[in-house]
Amino acid sequence: MKLALGLDLGTTTTSAIAVREDGSVAASVTRANNADVKDSAGFVARAAHQFPDQHFETAIRLLRELAVQIDGSPCSLGLTGQMHGGMLLGATRSPWTPLITWQDRAATVVRRDGMTDLEAFRSGCSDAETAKTGCNPAAGYLGVTLRSLQRLSLAEPPVPLPGIPANAKWAVLLADWIASEFCAQAPITDRSNAASTGLYNLQDDCWSDALVAAAGIERAMLPEVRESGEVIGDLAPEIAARTGLPAGLPVCNAIGDNQAAVLGSVPAGEAAIQINVGTGGQINWPVAGFVRVEGMDTRYLPLGRFMLVGAGTAGGAAYAWVRQTAESWLRELDATSGRSAKLISHYGRHPTSDLYEHLNALAAAVPEDADGLVCEPFFRGTRRRPDARGLFRGVDESNFTPGHVARAVLNGIAAALHAFYESAGAHRPATVTRIIGSGNGLRKNRLLVETLARVFGRDVWLPAHREEAAYGAALLAGSQTGVWSSLEAAGTCIRLHRFVEP
Repeated sequence: MKLALGLDLGTTTTSAIAVREDGSVAASVTRANNADVKDSAGFVARAAHQFPDQHFETAIRLLRELAVQIDGSPCSLGLTGQMHGGMLLGATRSPWTPLITWQDRAATVVRRDGMTDLEAFRSGCSDAETAKTGCNPAAGYLGVTLRSLQRLSLAEPPVPLPGIPANAKWAVLLADWIASEFCAQAPITDRSNAASTGLYNLQDDCWSDALVAAAGIERAMLPEVRESGEVIGDLAPEIAARTGLPAGLPVCNAIGDNQAAVLGSVPAGEAAIQINVGTGGQINWPVAGFVRVEGMDTRYLPLGRFMLVGAGTAGGAAYAWVRQTAESWLRELDATSGRSAKLISHYGRHPTSDLYEHLNALAAAVPEDADGLVCEPFFRGTRRRPDARGLFRGVDESNFTPGHVARAVLNGIAAALHAFYESAGAHRPATVTRIIGSGNGLRKNRLLVETLARVFGRDVWLPAHREEAAYGAALLAGSQTGVWSSLEAAGTCIRLHRFVEP
């Protein structure tokens, strides 16, 4: 039996999946990557850095676990992963910096000259050139990060990062680096990942010389761009020995996780609205060609297609803020007696899942409008307003309970996604019969799905399989290696079920 394998290198978790020819899942493994660089107190570093080697070792371990579960013949390995952020490599492909993720906000810090690195980057290129990327480069985008590193390399006194060493060889995204290590060859990227750096002219299909100059690097540091899912090499014997997968297994070009989730959740030919909620949140739908809508991204969708994307930072991380805040309050009240102490004792054993379930139960018990409490859940800012912060309005003497706050944050996540849809005007899809969801932020929070159904006035459907991005990477890779005759044929394997009606 032919199998297509997919690997998703997410911000918080890594997933590996094996998909049969009929679209059913032969095996699936997901684990926390534990890659965050933490400070001395154990908190994630403010700059949102991660250890690349930890991502690599987690990927090896998951593929090894997957290999012992499958009964069939792997035909290909597709990769996907977090977009926008990246790192520098030396000549031997060894990382010379941490992975500086899409969550990084260092470029928004005001410098001594009164500017930020983000402003400096944008001032170095024209609006017309930026528009061709399909996005508005923001903090956390590799191009902007490289501008920051360029300045840091000249800083006095020394800074925590080494800047851009004179002999740095490549600037790459995580999934592209992992693919290069699996094949023991120079990094290669695709249009979806290249455009997510803010340096790729998606309209003309080439790296932008103007934007590369604004980032302060040499064009030679950026990898070759090839088609998404194209076979780029064979699994190296050393990696095969460590994973238990066959040496020479075709390794396919990585694709951005947003696009992979679309391929892995939307049946072939359907012009549905797709909403993904993981750490962040995105809403997207296909468009006929490269078009620009204020406030939205235009992204590449294999093979030779485009989609509009409303990408916000208000997703699973925003609801995690509710849990973290509630937990911190409980800990601060540890000296008190009664109910608080009992909750602290209970959640000290199961601090995450139980507390989420308790908050959801409290939120479900209050009215849908949270008794007038309104939240803008941009606790980390947004890509276009990095200095934005969370905001609560309509607070009165009775509506700021944990349940009201949780309900208001869920409403705010849904409202932020719906605002993208409303603002698209004539570029909205002509007919929308349903919303197709993906991501653990939806699967693990039915109340959020119910909120989306109510706000959009549409049924919400979810795929029968989990880990949609890894599944999409597997479909794409399998369509290029004979598991399926085409990407469209692979897409007919997707099975959906109605999760919530409005």
